[in-house]
Amino acid sequence: MARRFVVGTAGHVDHGKTTLVHALTGIDTDRLPEEKRRGITIELGFAGWQLDDKTSISLIDVPGHRRLVHTMIAGATGIELVLLVVAADEGVMPQTREHLAACELLGIRRAVVAVTKIDRVERDLAEMAGEEVSELCAGRFEHEVVLCSAKTGEGLDALRAAIARALAKLEAPDAKAPARLSVDRAFSVKGAGTVVTGTLVRGALATGDVVRLVGPAGARQATVRGLHVHDRSAPGAEAPTRLAVNLASVALEDVARGDLVTSDPGIGTSRRFDAELVLLRDLKSSAAVDVYVGTARAPARLQILGRTGDEERPRVLARLRMDREVAIAGGDRFVVRASTQKASGGSVIGGGVILDAAPGPLRDRKRRRAALEALGARDATAAAKALVFERAPRALLSRDLASRFILDTPALLRAAEKLADRGDIVRIKDEGFVDRGALTRLAQSARAEVARHHAAFPFDPGLRLETLRQKLGERCGAGVAAEAIRLAAKKSLEGTPIIALADVAKLEGFVEGRGAPAGGPIDRARSALEEAALKGMGEFALTEVIGQPPKEARAILAKLVRDGEVVATGGQWFLKRAIDDLRSAVTGHLSREAVLTIAQFKEMSGLGRKQAIP
Repeated sequence: MARRFVVGTAGHVDHGKTTLVHALTGIDTDRLPEEKRRGITIELGFAGWQLDDKTSISLIDVPGHRRLVHTMIAGATGIELVLLVVAADEGVMPQTREHLAACELLGIRRAVVAVTKIDRVERDLAEMAGEEVSELCAGRFEHEVVLCSAKTGEGLDALRAAIARALAKLEAPDAKAPARLSVDRAFSVKGAGTVVTGTLVRGALATGDVVRLVGPAGARQATVRGLHVHDRSAPGAEAPTRLAVNLASVALEDVARGDLVTSDPGIGTSRRFDAELVLLRDLKSSAAVDVYVGTARAPARLQILGRTGDEERPRVLARLRMDREVAIAGGDRFVVRASTQKASGGSVIGGGVILDAAPGPLRDRKRRRAALEALGARDATAAAKALVFERAPRALLSRDLASRFILDTPALLRAAEKLADRGDIVRIKDEGFVDRGALTRLAQSARAEVARHHAAFPFDPGLRLETLRQKLGERCGAGVAAEAIRLAAKKSLEGTPIIALADVAKLEGFVEGRGAPAGGPIDRARSALEEAALKGMGEFALTEVIGQPPKEARAILAKLVRDGEVVATGGQWFLKRAIDDLRSAVTGHLSREAVLTIAQFKEMSGLGRKQAIP
């Protein structure tokens, strides 16, 4: 079975890219009438090319005009080898440089340079053009230069051999990875419905697969109704390859260039991302740029968070805020162009790799930079620790890791588990991980919250646990709040531990009302109830006597009830001793006589008829 590759052309307008593709494959990739009329490529063109028995190539032909660089970048997504075409009679031109810059920024590291139109110039001039472009590629691409002519066929066999040699050095992609295809074209076929095309950059797709179509409107499920590889129906396809996918249950108006077809459940859309960029020229923070990621294009603002690298090729850590939602994931490569075509130094001004595809609001620049530096260094342990620290006092949730960072989720989870095992961070059941220092501060905060409650309500047994959880949870989430309260109860934590009894929390050693002054509110309540005797008192009257706010007055009365001094019934409060004395008197009377009259009960209790007989 032939191994598949994706190769893309690059080069200045009218240097013969499409003509060379036709000479190599026999396929004319210009399909639009305007392309035929003007003789230049406007949209992406595609050709299937069986190089030999073991090599099948999806060849992408890109436009070379400077106004169509955005289309070229979309076509370059997913290519493994760039076929750089340079006309011998013109040599290196502006879009030669810009296309090469875009390819380099997209992470492409191998190139075959075809110096074309050698039939138009003397041999030494063709060789000079080859030397010029070789100097341009040196240190940036592993490359080979071939002189050729699409018109006469000279050098084409050597070009095919050079391409075969370059492809043989490429590593095979992981076919077991989740499928991913960036849509570069969508159309409708009568009797079949919506068809999208793109480069399958990883994973595999098969007829009947349920996939996700991710775009600015969100994600929706779709079923793969059919597949075409190089214009032939296929039951399945593995990356890398050009692919046409017939999607069931998707309307044509619901899909566009830049959308993503994927089996990865973690990939979503975002309006911002944090990245490491290489800048081809200096750029001020908050500059307006255009971002190209996958086959999507979006205007954005670039905020510089830090600078690294050297003067010759500075690198920056930056946040890019786009004007719309774009389907992206950690590890995606992207290109940044100036928003105006008149920018000096060429319109491609930088590019790089997404470190965090869904960052939160920028609250602490220092912590954010530390996390990004660890991600950029591909250090899973340092990254996990920095991300947990940055997230504190909230937990870094396991589900937040899915497809978000440049490091894969299993690697980050393994690193976090090791950090938790050695005590650097704390594992929160069913949630994720929290910084140990932040958790300790939360536990002390829980104790302080209980202490404040004791000071404000000295006669209350303690702070309701649910109230404490809610107060802490507003800052750190329910799971972390529960863990902080558990830590606050441990004697190993410096200070006075809290004790959770039933549904309240109190500091160890706290006794409600201890040290209450003689004649204070609790004594005033006792005296008033003793004077009222069996007539009792309502809560409002007692609150006035106690002379404290209603909440504190209720706490004092609740304490008297818990202590067995007061009984509350029918909205009235009584001294329990008065009730007990009446009960003893009634019981003694009935032990001597068979009947207790109303008059006798009134005399015994000191109550009027209305109170004695309610």
